Amino acid sequence: MLDAGPGTVAQLLRRNTPDELDAVVISHMHTDHCLDLVTLRYSYPWIDVAKKRLLVIVPPGSMAQISELALGAGYVNFFDKSFIFDEHDGKRPIEIGDLRFEPDETQHYVRTWGFRVQARGSGEDPNKIFAFSADAGPCPALPRLADHADLFLCEAALRSLKEDDPAPQSRGHLMPAEAAEVAQGAAARKLVLTHIPLPDDGKWALEEARTAYDGQIEIAETLKSYEI
Repeated sequence: MLDAGPGTVAQLLRRNTPDELDAVVISHMHTDHCLDLVTLRYSYPWIDVAKKRLLVIVPPGSMAQISELALGAGYVNFFDKSFIFDEHDGKRPIEIGDLRFEPDETQHYVRTWGFRVQARGSGEDPNKIFAFSADAGPCPALPRLADHADLFLCEAALRSLKEDDPAPQSRGHLMPAEAAEVAQGAAARKLVLTHIPLPDDGKWALEEARTAYDGQIEIAETLKSYEI
């Protein structure tokens, strides 16, 4: 599972059980991307130690925040019986089963990593690429992440530049057209926009993005499966 924002576990439980997860990878420590680790913990054995503790991979230097999150949930060892936390180093690929995650640090308000993901199992095409922007303002990492990706899942959180930091070097989000420009320049085969502001239905975002990208494009949908 890639990120665990509020509501993620409720959707997971409509399809799977938590013990089917191999791992959770957290892009950054803003609560809209990690707060449901608390909910996920409640989905594991509460009294006993889990038969197999779940691997949770978090950004470099974030364990102090995990401890604070645990304390906020009730006590300092809140996660200990169910999860094993591991900080990635922000550079080396992460191997989880047959999946390979290549991290690339994006520009955001806190340290954040997007990922290029490949499947290397039996019958899988290792040349197929899923790319995830995480949260990001315009930055050099985005074209690298999206480079010839078969599916580029990219945030598009802004309706206007007035909603972001005015300084270019301090921006932390994208407008739909900016996400589309990245996809177009990187020759991504499909663009899926996410992090769309609520309660908008996203039609405006599609219209804006289509001015800058001539490939297949859509808005991410809850519980929809995407084949790569």
